Amino acid sequence: MALSQPEPGGSPERREGYPFVKRALAPERTRAERRFQRRYIRLAVSIRTDDGKKLALGESTDISIGGMRINTPSELAIGDVGTAQITMPSGETVRAAIDIVWADHGADGSSTYGVNFRDLGSSERFALLEAIYSPAGGVFDEDAEAIGSVGQATEPVTVAHHAYYMRLMRRVEKVHHLRADVTDRLLYARLHQGRPLRDALLDFKVVDPSELTSFLSAIYKVPFVDLSRQRPDPVAADAIPVGVATSQMIVPMKRTSTKLIVAMADPEDLPTLDLLQLKKKHDTEIVFALIEDIEKAINSIYHSTTLQSVDRLLEAMPDSVQTEAYTGAQEVEDLETLRRLSDTTPIVTLVDSMLRSAVDDRASDVHVEPFGERVVVRFRLDGVLREMRTLPTQVYPAVTSRIKIMARMDITVRHVPQDGRASMRYNRKDFDLRVSSLPTVFGEKIVIRLLEKNPTFKRLKAVGFSDKNYELLAPLIRMPYGMLLACGPTGSGKSTTLFACLQEINDGETNITTIEDPVEYRVAGVNQVEVSVKRGLTFASVLRSLLRQDPDVIYVGEIRDRETAELGVRAALTGHLLLSTLHTNSAIQAIARLADIGVDPALVASSLLGIVGQRLVRRNCPRCSEEYEVPIEEALVLQEMVPVAPPRKLVRGRGCEYCHETGFYGRMAVHEVVVIDEALRRLIAKGADSGQLLEYVSAQGFTELRDDAIGRMLAGETTLREVMRVTV
Repeated sequence: MALSQPEPGGSPERREGYPFVKRALAPERTRAERRFQRRYIRLAVSIRTDDGKKLALGESTDISIGGMRINTPSELAIGDVGTAQITMPSGETVRAAIDIVWADHGADGSSTYGVNFRDLGSSERFALLEAIYSPAGGVFDEDAEAIGSVGQATEPVTVAHHAYYMRLMRRVEKVHHLRADVTDRLLYARLHQGRPLRDALLDFKVVDPSELTSFLSAIYKVPFVDLSRQRPDPVAADAIPVGVATSQMIVPMKRTSTKLIVAMADPEDLPTLDLLQLKKKHDTEIVFALIEDIEKAINSIYHSTTLQSVDRLLEAMPDSVQTEAYTGAQEVEDLETLRRLSDTTPIVTLVDSMLRSAVDDRASDVHVEPFGERVVVRFRLDGVLREMRTLPTQVYPAVTSRIKIMARMDITVRHVPQDGRASMRYNRKDFDLRVSSLPTVFGEKIVIRLLEKNPTFKRLKAVGFSDKNYELLAPLIRMPYGMLLACGPTGSGKSTTLFACLQEINDGETNITTIEDPVEYRVAGVNQVEVSVKRGLTFASVLRSLLRQDPDVIYVGEIRDRETAELGVRAALTGHLLLSTLHTNSAIQAIARLADIGVDPALVASSLLGIVGQRLVRRNCPRCSEEYEVPIEEALVLQEMVPVAPPRKLVRGRGCEYCHETGFYGRMAVHEVVVIDEALRRLIAKGADSGQLLEYVSAQGFTELRDDAIGRMLAGETTLREVMRVTV
């Protein structure tokens, strides 16, 4: 199999390796190539030159499989050749042939040297990789350009995963003859960034998509199964006890009268194979699956963590519970009866299954809706509601009560809207649940918003701005004062973009305070205040007090009224950088909206730095995207959108289990950015309307939001229908 393997990433000056500032170098030697990533960890090092004349003792300050930097009081010289002995955190020692390729002598008599490894053997290299990618300690030298984009982190990384992937990648390298830098790159993506291995293999072009299954099957010479597509049969669960499945990382896939198919994370685990042979009542066929897929499958078939396993729970529910719940659906007011119904094991497991399925499917909201003869469970996936299954009306009152008890709501009150909050932990992540109930003619409708408590916010570069829009916006967030607004409808990602801006300037030296309703995400190093009207904490009252707290940067969740807008404008004029959101359809309309609220146009003109308009479009599924010939009806629309050389082919997802047959997986932002220059300030101060303002910025090369979306469509990232849906 021919593999296309990338060179180590990064800009040329960084790709060369150590160091990042100029130092004395050996003229006839190249600097050490760091392979992929350096990690700042301290390891004891001793170096002896080949001529035996010099012995240097010190410690490394960072290391990669290409080389390291060491600090030592001993004297070495550029061009020295010798052997280094490095003591790993485990106590193991690694010996490597080295060159000294640069030197930096400090005023205090200590010296720092750049060391290049020569001809590392496989064992020594993997010992270094064990330390570099160890879950415990150390900081990576981040280089976004070198890393490359392989999507968002979605897979867990634990000590067990680290050990597993170190073994797996050693075998992958041996079977497929990967270069050392490719192995390093894949380990970084999986163990440091938490990226799925399958996605990393495809995004780094290690293997073609059509050959991915064959590539993975060849590792252990048994068939590979993607358990996210080919789900295990719950009926086969009885073939292997849950304790054995969990401890040995195996899961039964399918059982027939003569054969049992078992998925293993390590098909060469001889003790587990012997155990299966001892327990077998059927012929056993082994297939290979990745460890995180095995874990999810075990949860699915043994612990009923998926919504699709609900039928088994309902069948196990006693008839008396269903009948009592149904009979009392309209009139039950007794608190203890409702509690008893909601605390039955099947109901508790049913609600847990629903919430865990929502997390697994990346849902932002769960809707539980009664409609006469049936109860519908719908998830909002990538901004669009999708029906997942129905529940019997007999159990709905108990399900509703269970959710309300979790959210500390009054279960005896069903004719008045209520709000509540709860928490859950799943897959080593903590989630806040915002629960809302609404009385309808068929009963209470429940909506649950799922929010990860400690999400990893993207940096501004990774939010999805085009190069042009990024160059316009990036300087604005470094301004010492002024107002920056993000505009768009509810759910368009405005807050995510502004939090990415905060991440850029959250350097530990800046006093950042946010005013939110409610605080949805906790961010380290940022002071966050939650609005509460009952306690007299409004956006305006908090903002007024906040100005006495010596803030540098202020984030206001939303400008809703004149008082908040005027205080925000005045804060921006008095030495503070203020970021906020505004609900308008376009960036230009935000200026008119502030005037409509009642803010003096002259103050708006003086305070405003820029405005970002934003929408979210669904991204084509990476696993089932394909080109297609543009049909005539789409060609006519394209002719208007792209009058010059409209494309004959576009890209769309055909639909697969990975994307729930929608053809889309995840969302991305499209933007328009307006930077306020002096001429535009004069127009705003004069009270120019939106039409005049748009005419001016268009003459300056303004890229509208739809144009940005069209560019994403032409790049194959989304579809024409999605562009039309979001930007019309």
